[in-house]
Amino acid sequence: MHIALPLLAFLALVACAAPAPTPPPDTPPRAPLSQVTPPEDARAGRFARAFLDAIQPRSVALRRELCGYFYVTEAGEIAATPPRVGDFAGCEMPVPRSGAGVFASYHTHSAFAPGYDNEVPSVRDLLNDVQLGIDGYVSTPGGRVWQVDHGTRSLVQLCGIGCVFMDPGFVPVGESAIRPRYSMSELRHRAATN
Repeated sequence: MHIALPLLAFLALVACAAPAPTPPPDTPPRAPLSQVTPPEDARAGRFARAFLDAIQPRSVALRRELCGYFYVTEAGEIAATPPRVGDFAGCEMPVPRSGAGVFASYHTHSAFAPGYDNEVPSVRDLLNDVQLGIDGYVSTPGGRVWQVDHGTRSLVQLCGIGCVFMDPGFVPVGESAIRPRYSMSELRHRAATN
């Protein structure tokens, strides 16, 4: 994925990431998105898991990544933008405008494909969220859910294989090499050796 700097006009997620905000999400941010007060991790994680479970069957059937944003409404509720449809290995979306309540991106990792390492978020997935100053949530064909923690520049597996809808064609490969968490340097090492 590519991020157009310096304005970050569009966010592209290799393994993918949408509030129907007012004002429109493609307006460049006026202030860092990290100024949004996110919900506590447990609440956000439960919402992310349920939401990703609901959109995962569509992602698998289309063999496309789906992506968007999680945000906090004025009433303090967590909501999600409608999923944007990407391609097999990526999904582009506009950068949300500051003040839209966005605290995290989300995306699916499409369907299972032999030889394609999509059970762990990519370095680009992590860097995109770090650059925006928001967390991220990623579901995989094997039914895992990961959280990108932009503050620590790391990934943590919120729940393992089969915790959300799993691609019926999923074949476990290299499961013993998948860690429950990755720092940026560990993720770079994984990418270099896979």
